Amino acid sequence: MIAFAVCVADRGTFHRHCRPGLAACSEPDSQLALIETDSIFSGYNEAIDAFAGHPDLEALVLLHEDVAISDPEFCAAVRASLLDPSIAVAGVIGARQVRSLCWWEGQIYGRVSETRAVFDHGGGRHDVDTVDGLLMVLSPWTVRNLRFDDERFDGFHGYDVDLCFQAHAHGRRVITDDLQIHHHARGGIGDGYGFWAADRTLRHKWSELGRDMANDEEVALNRRGFDVVERAR
Repeated sequence: MIAFAVCVADRGTFHRHCRPGLAACSEPDSQLALIETDSIFSGYNEAIDAFAGHPDLEALVLLHEDVAISDPEFCAAVRASLLDPSIAVAGVIGARQVRSLCWWEGQIYGRVSETRAVFDHGGGRHDVDTVDGLLMVLSPWTVRNLRFDDERFDGFHGYDVDLCFQAHAHGRRVITDDLQIHHHARGGIGDGYGFWAADRTLRHKWSELGRDMANDEEVALNRRGFDVVERAR
């Protein structure tokens, strides 16, 4: 059984963009959790806890409300992505050499179609440090062994990078793969204050755990002027 969980802030966006793709690709035994929360960390953990005990779970697909799955054979593609049991997380785009929450400043791999453009950094399967959280396919091992860090983090930033780093810390793989979706993206990073607070927490946590992360001085010198797009309520 392949399960899906969607973090929903705006039900209109979900029904316009996400729901039709889910309806087209879901299998008879597929299950769906809709999450309304003020923290994606605790919200996604609720979904993980709900599916962790399912004996037939093959994958849990976490996706944003503005992501449209465009492949009616998506579930078969998910099974193919997780065929190697060492793979903990699969996504559509991500990067290596990630040293902060700005993962796109690393070496990018994967491909995603978005409202703005098609961001194509090479098809096929690639090992990466992290994938973008717009779509995260979690293996059964991940669902039963890892959780989003809702003790250190809250809000809606950092969950994807932190969970992927956790997977690597357990000797597991994170990959990008050819999973067909379209992201109805608005651009920007959402709440700027929350983003940089999560960035600092992420860098400090994983630096203490031995990863090569950017320090505060590097971030202060190189801080980017991102557009801020407020989260829909």
